[in-house]
Amino acid sequence: MSEANTLAVLAGGVGGAVGAFVGVAVGGAALTVALTTLVVALLVGGGVVASAVIAGDVEFLVDPNGE
Repeated sequence: MSEANTLAVLAGGVGGAVGAFVGVAVGGAALTVALTTLVVALLVGGGVVASAVIAGDVEFLVDPNGE
């Protein structure tokens, strides 16, 4: 698995887990839980990617060939 795929899986997994937890914790109608989960998952997933970029762990974004 390439660095890009690994990062995408990690960001999605972390974002989804945190998003689901917050969505259920907030409660309410099913639609509210789903929307809250989606928004939090996107924010957390984006944060994971951004932190990796800042840390310099994702050089493949600069060089598409991964070299």
